[in-house]
Amino acid sequence: MANVKASCPTCGDVELTTRQMQVQLCTAVLPSSYSFLCPACATIVNKPASTEVVGVLSAAGVEVRRWEPPAELDERKSGPPITHDDLLGFHFALQRPGCLEELVAGRSER
Repeated sequence: MANVKASCPTCGDVELTTRQMQVQLCTAVLPSSYSFLCPACATIVNKPASTEVVGVLSAAGVEVRRWEPPAELDERKSGPPITHDDLLGFHFALQRPGCLEELVAGRSER
């Protein structure tokens, strides 16, 4: 098992084993990343990883997890963006008895 040096935003440079890290490799064009739990402060650290970094870490034995972005990222969006007032209205609508059942059934009272 190899040791890897990484940088925690709180503690600075820390030394980890390859088992203490993981690489998240996106199957689309989105950037990949690596993550670890800082052994000094227990902060979860996520950092972007270039193709070269992914190659070095995987060659050293770091687990590589492939992931696909959700299909919703490819959906066409239409209409105006959601506003703060929309969120407040939705919050208050959820307080009304039966609201979730109405939403699931495709009905809603405005």
